[in-house]
Amino acid sequence: MLLDLDDTLYPEREFARGGFRAAAAVLAERLSRSADELFESLWHAFERGVRGSIFDTVLAELNVLYDDALIAELVRAYRSHEPQLRLFEDADRLLELLWPRYGIGLLTDGIAEMQRRKVKSLGLQHRVEAIVYSDDFGREHWKPSPIPYLELLRKMLVDPSRAVYVGDNPKKDFIGARRLGLQTIRIRRPDTEHGHLDAQPGFESDHEITSLDLLPDWLAANERSERHAA
Repeated sequence: MLLDLDDTLYPEREFARGGFRAAAAVLAERLSRSADELFESLWHAFERGVRGSIFDTVLAELNVLYDDALIAELVRAYRSHEPQLRLFEDADRLLELLWPRYGIGLLTDGIAEMQRRKVKSLGLQHRVEAIVYSDDFGREHWKPSPIPYLELLRKMLVDPSRAVYVGDNPKKDFIGARRLGLQTIRIRRPDTEHGHLDAQPGFESDHEITSLDLLPDWLAANERSERHAA
């Protein structure tokens, strides 16, 4: 069982919330304004869908002159904060149920240093057999590159035909995995970054579920099917 991290095992917006708190504290010191008010401005921009330019957008809304150094400082604060994260309840139950009957691996995109802090906060380094950070191979090998999938399979000593990959993002999670011969399952949660997205042709998963609580029964049915086929 190979698992994605963000919005598959924990709510990614909680990491974003902590990052904006850290950035707001930096900005409050620079502008002599309330950190709570500045956080609300950042969070409101996030909630209305601003991505990739939130700090630029909010500084413009606050009539603060654009400053490359300040933007860089805010980005550092966001990325380097120590998150306080909790697993989704169904993810916690799944890890408890599957181990040690199934090997469990973790594959995550994003800046490696940031993703490692998430893993540490969630205690996942003690609950999975192997972890691969795609950023360790360079940005060009983030999903859907097959390289990180192959590395995780290598670490777990498993053939792609004997593995299933579970993720949430229909833009990138499944195309590389399916090309390697893994079965793929999309966890589609409401109120997550990609929960509202329909997969484009060629990017679909093999199966789709709304809760990780459904995975153990799916695995059991899959095993019965394989035994009958044999």
